[in-house]
Amino acid sequence: MGPRAQRRIGFARLARLLVERGVTVTRNLLEPVHLSAGRLYLRPTEPGDEAAVAAALRDPGIALWNTGISIARAPEAERAAMWLRVREQGWASGAAANFAVVDATTGALLGTVGIRDINRLPEQAVAGYWTTPDARGQGVAPQALDVVARWAFAPQRAGGLGLHRIILDHALVNTGSCRVAEKAGFRLEGTMRGSFLAHDGSRHDSHLHARLATDGVSESS
Repeated sequence: MGPRAQRRIGFARLARLLVERGVTVTRNLLEPVHLSAGRLYLRPTEPGDEAAVAAALRDPGIALWNTGISIARAPEAERAAMWLRVREQGWASGAAANFAVVDATTGALLGTVGIRDINRLPEQAVAGYWTTPDARGQGVAPQALDVVARWAFAPQRAGGLGLHRIILDHALVNTGSCRVAEKAGFRLEGTMRGSFLAHDGSRHDSHLHARLATDGVSESS
């Protein structure tokens, strides 16, 4: 049995387990995919990532901007497993596609990237990403975000999702995320007042960025 067949069987088993545990699957199931991009390899997150994710979640920037309130307030020993469980359920529900971004040679975790709320609005989704401290400043996040956007915009007959618009937002003070968005071809569309609620209870204005399937984005993005 080949790896692709094994992944399909594992995916079907996951879907059954979710139903057995009372999770209602209301969308089409989304089969996990792997994306190769030169020095980077994007694959679905998996339980074996827990130690690396736990280390990343201890980074102050990731903890502040990328964990969400429920995970940030959970005991530290439980955060990585909770974070991974949510990503696993996203594939099974068809609502999200989240990838571990790893070094194509060593397999080391460099970050994560994904899209959620897939088709909550027709042919649209919301992107998110983070990079481990050691991998920052090397163009990892813009490249990974661009790869996922190109996959999501590709027609379904070509293995993509057939999306038209992907948005992302970040707190204004998170200038690093703004640079990533712009480098990946996500144009700034405006400022959303008081839209970001941090886990410490503070609110921040956010930039809204978007990229369309019809935008002209160079291959070097």
